[in-house]
Amino acid sequence: MIEVQGQWKTYQELRQTLYENIIDETLFISRASEGSVSAQWLMDQPIFIRKKYVEAFSKELKERERKLNVKKSPRR
Repeated sequence: MIEVQGQWKTYQELRQTLYENIIDETLFISRASEGSVSAQWLMDQPIFIRKKYVEAFSKELKERERKLNVKKSPRR
């Protein structure tokens, strides 16, 4: 067992969490790219490629949210 963020977890639990993160990131990228980047292609790439896309799409999502919030705010 290993301590992670104050909780004891087995190696199996850690592997499962890591695998879930990979799947979540892969599906996030696939959906954010509107299918232009397939989940299968991502799974065949090195980890740094997936991380690069997650960061890029996360930034884009935050920017879109910011623009939407600006449009929704009442104008004077």
